[in-house]
Amino acid sequence: MAEGKGITAAVIALARLTVDRWRRGIGFRVSFLMTAVLVMVTTLVGAYFFWEEKKSYDAEVRVRALYVANEAAASTAEDIAAGNRNALDKKISSYFTSSEELLSGTPLLSLTAYDRNCDILASSTATALLSRIKLSANPRLSCDSQQGPGPIFLVGQSGLYELTLPVLNRGERAGFLRVGVYGQPLSRQFAGTIQKIGVALFGILLVGIAFGRIIALGITRPILQLSEAADKLSRQNWDTPLPLKGFDEISKLSRAFNRMVLALKEREASLSRGNRDLFILHTSGLDLMESLDLDALLAKIAARAEDLVRADTTAISVIGGSDRMLKYLGVFGTKSKLVKERDLPLEAGGIYNWLVSYGTPLLITDAQDDFRLDSGLMKTLGINSIMAVPLWQSNTMTGILTVLNKKGGVSFDKNDLRLFTVFSSLSAAALQNASLYSDLKAKMNELKLTQEQLIHSTKMAAIGELAANVAHEINNPLTSVLGYTTHLLKTLPLQESPRRILGMMEQETLRVRKIIRNLLDFARHKPSSMQPGDLAIPLRETVALVQGVADAASVVIQEDYPPASLAVNMDQNEMKQVFINIVNNALQAMPRGGELRIRLDRVNDQELVVEFSDTGTGIAPENVDKIFEPFFSTKSSGDGTGLGLSISYRIVRNHGGRIETKSEAGKGTVFSVFLPSYQSG
Repeated sequence: MAEGKGITAAVIALARLTVDRWRRGIGFRVSFLMTAVLVMVTTLVGAYFFWEEKKSYDAEVRVRALYVANEAAASTAEDIAAGNRNALDKKISSYFTSSEELLSGTPLLSLTAYDRNCDILASSTATALLSRIKLSANPRLSCDSQQGPGPIFLVGQSGLYELTLPVLNRGERAGFLRVGVYGQPLSRQFAGTIQKIGVALFGILLVGIAFGRIIALGITRPILQLSEAADKLSRQNWDTPLPLKGFDEISKLSRAFNRMVLALKEREASLSRGNRDLFILHTSGLDLMESLDLDALLAKIAARAEDLVRADTTAISVIGGSDRMLKYLGVFGTKSKLVKERDLPLEAGGIYNWLVSYGTPLLITDAQDDFRLDSGLMKTLGINSIMAVPLWQSNTMTGILTVLNKKGGVSFDKNDLRLFTVFSSLSAAALQNASLYSDLKAKMNELKLTQEQLIHSTKMAAIGELAANVAHEINNPLTSVLGYTTHLLKTLPLQESPRRILGMMEQETLRVRKIIRNLLDFARHKPSSMQPGDLAIPLRETVALVQGVADAASVVIQEDYPPASLAVNMDQNEMKQVFINIVNNALQAMPRGGELRIRLDRVNDQELVVEFSDTGTGIAPENVDKIFEPFFSTKSSGDGTGLGLSISYRIVRNHGGRIETKSEAGKGTVFSVFLPSYQSG
């Protein structure tokens, strides 16, 4: 009972394993189906051969039995018709030999003669053989079953075959002969043949199963390789091409898979490049928009262009507002020096005309063989390829962003141009921001300067009004004091000590009167007498007036004037006062001698500058912004009133100019007086 359950469980487990393997593997299914087909074919072939061999075996037995029956009928026909039993016994017995002879071939087991009524006339058997093979012959014959004209073949006991043959004598049925033969020797031969056929078919089955397995492996191995390659492909491992053998469907599938892998690899590389380019564009946009300083922005544009399209040299040029001429803002890279040394930018010719005409980006893959460029110049400069993109601001072309030569010795391509076009838009926006910031900064500085000037003017007006009132109130009593003091010194015979005291009073009174005159000059806003004249004239007159003081102070004055006349619209006396105040301050700043350099030059078509550079003690940084304020003075001796530079500042402002100061303590000071140039037209 337990053994039966174990066998059942084993069968169920095997069935489950088979179903599981069937469900999981196409190779097992192919092998199973091929095996099933082979078993079916082998079974059908075996059945066919068995049936054919069986038919051959039966036919052989029939032929042998019929041969004996025909021979016996020919020799016994007359005796059967006459009913001669003795003769029949002798003739029938003569057909039997010893058992050893009967064992060969198809042994004759029995031979019986019947009359027409199916009664036995004579019968003989191979008794020894029958007893040996344990078979018994049946001598009875039923006439009802013998009505046919031909012989009747019956299969009797195991190995016994009986043939009943009608016996004819002179055309009439005289009786019957029954022949019993033993077919076991032929049966053994048949069984041996069937066994050989079975072995052959089993061998063919095994070979077929083996070939089926080989075929299944031939089918499943490429599929497994394809599956493994697809799994690796899902992990983005692109270096797994399938081996290609033959031209069957699997090979075609492998070729298609390899083509797909190659396409995916190229697509992945393209996406990777696209992601890299997008990342660079994104970071470039953030980086460029953070830069408001123009010089730093230009350097960043060049660096980002190098990262994005591997540019060797980057040039940023702008179009002048008035003359519409192209000029470089900056050039960066290995060829920057060669490019900047040119009188005109490389783009000033055909490239500029092309961009102005079409307004589209320009890609030149062979700069040395392009009709828009000078091939000789390109060869001299070593320029092979160029990309130039217009820079737009508010639908106006304001400049050109250009890259020269791609690193690695290759030329720029359309993908580079596409990226560079997007990058140029970012660069144009960043340059516009930097320009707006620069303009805003200039406006803020101008506003600050205007505010300072307004404050200064307001302060000067208030101080001027106060100074005028104070000078008016003090001047009358001071004149009386000075008059009486001078009269006493001239009329009274005084001793040395009183005379010295009165002299000191006279000198201090004179100093006070000088201060009051300065206050009155500061307070008065008398109109200037403006006439065009050479600015070098008041400068030379100023130097002539102070030359003696300079020599006494061991100060060397260096004059630098251009040979041509530089005219301004000025009041020469007022300008001379400005220059004397500045020169006196410079001489007082060099008590131990030094050098004062006076330079007159043109800044541009609209402006001139006069620079006073000394090698004196300089001005402390905290005092630079205060030197033009009224009554501010750094002189410790009490000689200064602090009004000289204030008056000079007001005069220069009235002339439409400005004064700038640069100073470094212990090294000297530079006063720069800027005045508008006289325009004769």
